Amino acid sequence: MIRLLDVADDGEMRSAFDLGVEVGSVDRPWFRPPAFGSWLIERRQPDQEERQELYGVFDGDRLTGTSLLWVPLTDNLDKVYADVTVHPQARRRGAGTALVGHLVDRVRQLRRREVWVESFVPPGDFASHPYSRFAHAHGFETGWVEAVRHLPLPMARTTLERLAGADAPSYEPDYEVRTFVGRVPDALLPGLAELMSLLAVDAPSGDFDFEAEDITPDRLRRAHAREEQQGRTRLSALAIHRRSGVVAAQSDLVLDDDLAGPVRQEGTFVHREHRGHRLGMATKVANLQLLQRARPGRPYVVTMNAEDNQHMVDINVALGFEVVERLVEWVRRV
Repeated sequence: MIRLLDVADDGEMRSAFDLGVEVGSVDRPWFRPPAFGSWLIERRQPDQEERQELYGVFDGDRLTGTSLLWVPLTDNLDKVYADVTVHPQARRRGAGTALVGHLVDRVRQLRRREVWVESFVPPGDFASHPYSRFAHAHGFETGWVEAVRHLPLPMARTTLERLAGADAPSYEPDYEVRTFVGRVPDALLPGLAELMSLLAVDAPSGDFDFEAEDITPDRLRRAHAREEQQGRTRLSALAIHRRSGVVAAQSDLVLDDDLAGPVRQEGTFVHREHRGHRLGMATKVANLQLLQRARPGRPYVVTMNAEDNQHMVDINVALGFEVVERLVEWVRRV
């Protein structure tokens, strides 16, 4: 049986969360889940611009798998994004097939044309992995592949200073790099929102088209407020064009309140009209310097980049990031 789970029911949400923790712990040796309370806030306070639907498949009274759908409401209205999870002991017994069938039916009901699902696999030949075989058997094709990299902390201060100094002549005096702990000042939010809305368009995405996302200052404020409720801290580095005041580049790091947990690189993006000044490296280095100054003691930073995004790959390699796994973006056309 598959049914919509009640996000207001603490017991059902706990079961769904625990299932996800078990799956992640089996498949990924460095997996570290968020706190249950933080995860619950994401389920109960989704973006207004995106509806969430969480379904569970049951064997009797036991939850054996889930599918979580993100349904865009203001952009990319031909798409649904989803996460499908099946307990290891329930695999090869039809639970995954049932969830995918239900997912595709739901996408049809919503009159969407594409459904996107991702899976983490070990580095190397992902085509032979069970997740890949399952995806192909159920009509999915590879959208693109991202390399997941870890950067051990702390970085040598002299290395960061060297990289910062080497890049400064490329962007000074035309740009100023500013860093922030917590919320970005309101005066910069319109420019930041405009920049971030272009990420889905400009980021490498294989042969698939994405619209600019509906990112607004108010949406960013709500996201930052939600992060504060979750006990998360955002570190931001912005490159500001001195003459125009345009937010030309950004790089974000997000930390949970788990001091032993990793730091997540949420994104680094340079406006298409301001490339060629090494602003990607400049903002990443500035943010790493801020991290080690303001929030020291974390074990590593995790980042993900499309493997054909050579510019960002080169930056990560220069910083010392190492590949630990791959993220495969699967798409099924409905």
